[in-house]
Amino acid sequence: MKRRILFHFAVVVGVFGLFSSSYINAASNVANGFRLSPVRVDATVDKGHSVTENIYVTNVNNYQITAKAVINEFTASNDESGSPAVILDNSQPAPANSFKSITATISDVTIDAGQTATVPVKITIPQNANSGGYYGAVRFVSTNAATGQSVSLSASVGTIFLITVPGKLTEQLQLVDFSAAKNGSTASFFTNSKNLQIVTRVHNTGNIHLAPNGKINITNSGGKVVETIDFNNTNPRGEVLPSTIRKYTYDIKKQDLFGKYSATAYLGYGTSGQVMTIKTSFWVIPFWLITVGGIAVVSVVGGISYAIVRRRHTPRHKAHIKK
Repeated sequence: MKRRILFHFAVVVGVFGLFSSSYINAASNVANGFRLSPVRVDATVDKGHSVTENIYVTNVNNYQITAKAVINEFTASNDESGSPAVILDNSQPAPANSFKSITATISDVTIDAGQTATVPVKITIPQNANSGGYYGAVRFVSTNAATGQSVSLSASVGTIFLITVPGKLTEQLQLVDFSAAKNGSTASFFTNSKNLQIVTRVHNTGNIHLAPNGKINITNSGGKVVETIDFNNTNPRGEVLPSTIRKYTYDIKKQDLFGKYSATAYLGYGTSGQVMTIKTSFWVIPFWLITVGGIAVVSVVGGISYAIVRRRHTPRHKAHIKK
């Protein structure tokens, strides 16, 4: 049932890839005749206060259209990618920190061809509101002002909001997994260096979004660093929403690995500079070497067995003593 309620923003033309690499390089989003900016708003609003954030909506059509705003909650998708999933079912119970409850109704706006409209989004935090993160999206669908015909909701375009309400904030990440992998499958032994990865899964057990970042060092058995991976070093950084797990996967670029290696991650997060240091080990032994080694072992064992058998079947001659 939950999967029916949560829709990836990829379904809405990938507009809201806020936690994905595709979002990081986007300056605006375009869909269904709109160009929209910004694609993401981060704001901190104290209890009892309001803030107004402007969204700029450009009509890239050659005719007049009306932009209709739709306000939704969102959460992280179930695939641990960090991609947002919009909650489209209005019958679902609102989360404890409801973005819709703090966002004022937004009026429709008519935009002439090639023109840009400023759409204010007012957010008000009640004095008795919960502290923590409020996550939502303001999406826009267009209506042709001449015909009154609305376009498909799936072609909507929008801006995501990450709102922080100060107070009793809990910033806590827990490590779920840190391991080497090949093509997404974790293991500790590999027969070649192709498509090797380092997979890190972290669980946000707090009440505010967090963006861990740092470095991962790959060292050989002698302790020499053979590769350094920048962890979540993007702008903006990939966030982990509260009560969700996010998986970060990075390719190991060095291709001539042989023997035992260690991966050590030094990750920081939160306003207090919390640090996690985690380590794992893995082996890379070429298949041909395993084959040669296996043949050598079989040959040695076979030789020893043959020698033992032959010795057992060799007649023993007793010495004769003359009287």
